[in-house]
Amino acid sequence: MSGFRIPLDFSSIGNFYEKNRINKDDKSEVEKSISESISNFIKLMVNSPNGSFKPNSRFGFTLNNCYFENPNSKDELKGKKILGKSDNVGNFASDMEKVIKLFEPRLLNLDIRTDFEKVQSKVTITITGLIAEIRKSYKQELVFFIWKNNEEIRRV
Repeated sequence: MSGFRIPLDFSSIGNFYEKNRINKDDKSEVEKSISESISNFIKLMVNSPNGSFKPNSRFGFTLNNCYFENPNSKDELKGKKILGKSDNVGNFASDMEKVIKLFEPRLLNLDIRTDFEKVQSKVTITITGLIAEIRKSYKQELVFFIWKNNEEIRRV
């Protein structure tokens, strides 16, 4: 019968950590990996309609719930402005900031802007902040198209 023997021998653990320290060249790879991980998770949030994740209905981006709506003359959908900054209440940028703060704690000092080009029905989301773990600035720009005058739906 195989298994562990008592007393356990932990002497080799010290050598493991000595051999696997991160050197200066690997730090840039770690920073890139963290930034890429955050970007991918934010893309997942933006592309998920709010309420689509059963265990937590707050996950997702509320603009995707209005995907088939046409914006009115004020560039609003369901009473919220499409364009704006996360500082202002009553727009989709402030909704996105709440979701990122709730589900992505690796980002600090968030600033989110949404721009809307009505002719193309193009929404641009710019997310800036600070990656807490490595204290590096972070910027991501997402572009997608919402329903446009009963034409085809395009996603970038």
